[in-house]
Amino acid sequence: MTTCLKQTFVSLEDYFALDRDTAERLEYRNGEIRAMGGTQPEHNAICANLIGELRSALRGSGCRPFTSDQRVNVNAASPYLYPDVTVACNPEFTTVNGLRTLLNPVLIIEVTSASSAQDDRGAKFIQYQTIGSLSDYVLVDSTAVGVLHYEQREGLWNPRLYESVEDRLLMPKLALTIALSEVYLEVWPASGEEQAL
Repeated sequence: MTTCLKQTFVSLEDYFALDRDTAERLEYRNGEIRAMGGTQPEHNAICANLIGELRSALRGSGCRPFTSDQRVNVNAASPYLYPDVTVACNPEFTTVNGLRTLLNPVLIIEVTSASSAQDDRGAKFIQYQTIGSLSDYVLVDSTAVGVLHYEQREGLWNPRLYESVEDRLLMPKLALTIALSEVYLEVWPASGEEQAL
């Protein structure tokens, strides 16, 4: 979940000043600063499952996954974003405002909710497409079983939808196969587990 801190245009210099003085993750998008707020348990469980699966599958390959605390440089009007999960092969970084910022992701995964789905499918996806190294973009629904995978082929982003826990997410360019049953493992509480406070 993101919260816009300012509605007026903010310069990169002002962003760097705020970013330097806070422990909060701040995205700079289209001249606005957005605080990356807390997320629901389902979102967190999916991210943890994805990191675990990717770490295991990529071990020894020279590629590695990063959590949502890894800032990514985007070659667009919104140069600094924090994807939920990122994979880079032979990762390259630049130091921006004292923070090492990833330059060459090959895979970006966003875990969507009702409040973030439109942005993740729209503006963010367009901005991510400016990253030259990016070959795969994946949207994982946190409210129901559903994974939308975009694979870049010859300059076009080709979508494929997965809607069953029996499905396997295939990313041939990265030699990755991830079972949706593992992505959604123990994401939703068993009936009667959740209690209102």
